[in-house]
Amino acid sequence: MEINAPLPSVGQTWLADLGPDTPLGHFTVEITFDTESQVTFEVTGGAIKGRVETMEYTTTKVRDGLHIVRWTEPDSGDHVTHIEDYTNGACMASSVIGGEFVQLHGTWTQVR
Repeated sequence: MEINAPLPSVGQTWLADLGPDTPLGHFTVEITFDTESQVTFEVTGGAIKGRVETMEYTTTKVRDGLHIVRWTEPDSGDHVTHIEDYTNGACMASSVIGGEFVQLHGTWTQVR
């Protein structure tokens, strides 16, 4: 594993479609990797649609095409860990939202 390895998605926007059966409804989010350490997300579907935040993130490269990405959302204090599989187009999100542990999984697709 390689700590703080640059993501292959820096400068790109990806869509995490985490499915219809989440505590937030059909949850989709566009994630833009602004730099090697800053990310911006916009929730595009679900109960918190329209929420936008920018924050710092850290990474661990597990293998080529598979990265663990972590951040803390500044407005809510929620902690998020993403497992992003660029090879197989899959994403898993583990989050502590309002003190509750939530685990979601779905597809991972480049938007732009």
